[in-house]
Amino acid sequence: MARRVNLVPPSERSRTATDVGLLALLGAAIVVIFAIGFGYYLLNNTLTDREQELADLQQQNAVLQGQLAELQQYGDIQRDRAEAEEVVQGIYSSRTLVSDILDAISLVVPENAWFQTIALTTLDPKSSGAAAEGGQSAPAEAGDNEISIEGNTYSFQEIAQVLVRLQLVPSLSGVNLVSAGLPRGTTDPEIEVKGFSIDAVVDGPESTDTPLPLSQVEVE
Repeated sequence: MARRVNLVPPSERSRTATDVGLLALLGAAIVVIFAIGFGYYLLNNTLTDREQELADLQQQNAVLQGQLAELQQYGDIQRDRAEAEEVVQGIYSSRTLVSDILDAISLVVPENAWFQTIALTTLDPKSSGAAAEGGQSAPAEAGDNEISIEGNTYSFQEIAQVLVRLQLVPSLSGVNLVSAGLPRGTTDPEIEVKGFSIDAVVDGPESTDTPLPLSQVEVE
């Protein structure tokens, strides 16, 4: 058998060898490119899902904003109602009970004294909100929250008794005898009587934590 002879020069024979490092680098590059493409695919799908969720949320928000706008009118009604109830409560708490004042006076007046005229003036009730905004109550004008009584009795001693008894009324303060002597109004000339005029300040009602029943406050 004839012997085979390698005709490739020794210096060139190394070029026919496989370059393992280059193949490994090429394989790694292919893997990296595939990983980048796969990651981009996943991230793109995630971004699409998030954009769809954002669109759904924006649509729901638009629907809720429309419903909120429709319900706003009921909020305005509720606020107006609360303000009206606050005004009523303020008037109730600062009201002057004229009937109670007159009833208390009737219980202390002696039987031998009678009134010719009673003039009672009181301040207008203020709501609690108005009082809070003002910071402090405005000074009362002359003649506000006062009561003036003119009447007759039989002696100056009994006039003093009327004066002392009026001072026992809790809702009256500063009870003052303005004048005494001449009879008030038409009297029997055969009976000697002494007239008197008394002024007093009408105090406001005592503060109470008991509000007006809601059944009497509710505004339709």
